[in-house]
Amino acid sequence: MKYTRHPIISRRSLLVSGVLSPFAMQKGHAQSVDDWAWYAAQFMRDDGRIIDNGNGYQSHTEGQGYGMLFAQANDDKKAFEKIFSWTEKNLKLSDCALHAWHYLPTSPVKVPDSNNATDGDLLIALALAFAGYRWQRNDFLKAAHDIYKDVRQKLVQKIGGLYVLMPGLTGFTNQSGVVVNLSYYVMPSLLLATGLDDAKMWQSIMRNGLALVRNGRFGRWKLPPDWLQVAAHSGHLSIADQHPPRFSYDAVRVPLYLAWAGQLGSDLMAGFENYWTAWPANNLPAWVDLKTGERSPYNAPLGFYSVGGACDFGQMRAAMPSVQKNDNYYSASLSMLAGLVSQQFGADIMAAHSRNFLR
Repeated sequence: MKYTRHPIISRRSLLVSGVLSPFAMQKGHAQSVDDWAWYAAQFMRDDGRIIDNGNGYQSHTEGQGYGMLFAQANDDKKAFEKIFSWTEKNLKLSDCALHAWHYLPTSPVKVPDSNNATDGDLLIALALAFAGYRWQRNDFLKAAHDIYKDVRQKLVQKIGGLYVLMPGLTGFTNQSGVVVNLSYYVMPSLLLATGLDDAKMWQSIMRNGLALVRNGRFGRWKLPPDWLQVAAHSGHLSIADQHPPRFSYDAVRVPLYLAWAGQLGSDLMAGFENYWTAWPANNLPAWVDLKTGERSPYNAPLGFYSVGGACDFGQMRAAMPSVQKNDNYYSASLSMLAGLVSQQFGADIMAAHSRNFLR
């Protein structure tokens, strides 16, 4: 049976408008083929597993989603299908379309935890949606829809009057409310969800997520923490006590995802730009404490600079480091993502979905 998309935006209307034309899809190439070939050689195993060389060569749904995104951006169907196939075979949960969050290659039990990571599932869904539109693959669009549906049904709670996206199926609720991670709001994925699932609910999730980013900023720089507490009844926002009060490796992705979805407005831009441009050259910290102002004793990896360049912070675009100068999976992934954002990959498709969001 053919899969029918949500009526808010039909596939036919995208084809007629030119959004899915071959020319439109080619406009958004992110990195050179050499960058993708280098990334795949460094971090993709022959079976499609993306490795995190900074964490014992384990794998995560985040990395599988990144790999799928980069493969489809470079029109590498073979690699895309390998990565997706490995992910489905090894990480997909038995009772839904979501995925266990990590894989330990040297452990007797390679998937020890059935909890998911919402950002990983949203990245996988985003890659599937892009690939489905690009290659006219109905099965990929349906797989994306199934993930979006299960995220909506299993991972969204109404807290303090807001629809809040939980970071995982379990472990993020406490007596005071819930803990969320704003970098798990993969904004371009939320946009595409409005055309593949329940448009009205995804519009609310995205609007409420933007409100959390706008209001959940702290410290001298007015930055979001890696982990944010949302009070159960009042919706009051505070830095989550269970985690270091830092803007760090998680939250660094927040402005990147906002920029990619066209949601990095001037009010949000100012705080991020002030932070990125305040430090001497090559001295951007890997983290800053949002309560004390203390900075990390070591500098940020190159991927953080790529984020600043993709978001047009100061003059950082001109000095974006080469992807191939990274030696770490996460930093290299940030640089690859920044390339997608700076070249506005998928901009036409997201613009069509943005019209839904603005209704």
